[in-house]
Amino acid sequence: DDGDGEGEGEAGLELGEYSGLLLKASGDGQVYTMVVRTSAYELDGLEYRHDFRTRAKGFTTARLPFAGFAPYRDGKPVQAGGAPELDRRSISGLALGFYPQRQGVRVAKEGVGLPFYLSLARVKAYRERDEPEVVYLSAGAAAADLAADDAAAAVQQKDAATALAMEEQAAGGAPAGEEEEEE
Repeated sequence: DDGDGEGEGEAGLELGEYSGLLLKASGDGQVYTMVVRTSAYELDGLEYRHDFRTRAKGFTTARLPFAGFAPYRDGKPVQAGGAPELDRRSISGLALGFYPQRQGVRVAKEGVGLPFYLSLARVKAYRERDEPEVVYLSAGAAAADLAADDAAAAVQQKDAATALAMEEQAAGGAPAGEEEEEE
């Protein structure tokens, strides 16, 4: 450790099983950038960026798939094929960036910034499921389940009808479904 607060060989985030980042932020309607750095940044200045837009009022939830992060070196986009894919197993840093020149507004002179506001509520990693949300049962299995449900319902109906008839007989009335005859 050289005293800068960053220890040698620190363990990074291991997000190899995750599909991307999900962040919730309140902003001002401008575009911000999530920056991900891996061990490649230490070697050759390579980082990965993904833009997201905030709403002027209230919170925005942005889903940022790792596949959508673009490689940058020294602040410039790297041409397709000129950099490896983002290694989710060795993430060493996350940052948020604001680039006034990318807001569609011309900055008058160097050093003059554009006002901005971003408040980050949370950052989470998310997974895409390989399994479907709905599992299809064969028609035979579904029919067997329905038949079992129908049989159980028939038994419940028969038990209820028998109980009702017994109650009416005990009260001295005619069985259910029959009318008393008048003499």
